[in-house]
Amino acid sequence: MVKIDHAVRELISDIKAKEANLATLQNKIDDAAPEVSVAT
Repeated sequence: MVKIDHAVRELISDIKAKEANLATLQNKIDDAAPEVSVAT
């Protein structure tokens, strides 16, 4: 039972780390957006 809890915690930590990484990438894209202005 403890092994299962540990595995679940590892999975959740892994998912949270990936979500944080995605958020960082999204912020980089958002920050870069003004550089690609389509204003004429």
